[in-house]
Amino acid sequence: MSFQLGPVNDSDSDSELPFPAPLAQDAFSSSHTAFSPHAFLASLRNRHQTLEDLRVELRTRSKDLESELVELVNRDYADFVGLGSSVKGGEGRVEDLKVGLLGFRREVEAIVAGIERTKSEVEKELAVKEGIRREKVGVLARNLLALAQRLDELSSLLLLDGADSGTGPPGFLEDGEGLTSTRRLRKLVSCWVYLDEILLRKIPKNHPFLKTQEERMRKVKDTLLIDLRSALKEVRLQGDEGKCLEVMGLFADLGAESDAVKALKETRR
Repeated sequence: MSFQLGPVNDSDSDSELPFPAPLAQDAFSSSHTAFSPHAFLASLRNRHQTLEDLRVELRTRSKDLESELVELVNRDYADFVGLGSSVKGGEGRVEDLKVGLLGFRREVEAIVAGIERTKSEVEKELAVKEGIRREKVGVLARNLLALAQRLDELSSLLLLDGADSGTGPPGFLEDGEGLTSTRRLRKLVSCWVYLDEILLRKIPKNHPFLKTQEERMRKVKDTLLIDLRSALKEVRLQGDEGKCLEVMGLFADLGAESDAVKALKETRR
């Protein structure tokens, strides 16, 4: 894609930035196949220009074409009038030329009407695309907020970031319930699985926010695995096979089966 430099102003360094090249003169030529707004906008996908600037350029191009067409018609009509006044005895010929010129003028008017329809269609497509873009931005913002809230909740429940065991949603810990209770761990694992398998898949992997939260997410998962290993050791000492299988299942939900096997081997020593 080619660029052209705008006029340089010594007092404003921003004027040295590249500007998109003007739209091709034949973009709306009648020699092309039927005009498609979708195809036209798709051909501009690598054009560094906002939708509003593109809309303004299209309107300007439409006005320029109208001015050129009117100027062409007026020039030909002036030539016609001069020819009619300078030729004597050629009334029939002049009449033929007048008819032809009128036909040409109708064709020009049809072209102008076509350009207006095309401009209207392009503006509608631009409006639709702008609406879709705003909707995507809104959805992404909600997903980022939900991810941040989940991480805050997990950090609090896992006693990270200076939190105490009394924080967390109401009813998360019942009276007499320890930090290694299977009920508590099951809720923590469910919260992590929702974050990892649902929220993260709705956010681009290269998003800057994810980069800043990578260490925090790693810390949350590592702490959760430590609690699971402690719970597994506890139920093994109690000889509760049912709870042992339940804790093993929580390891599997985290995709950490190898950690579960390693923890089992450690409890047998």
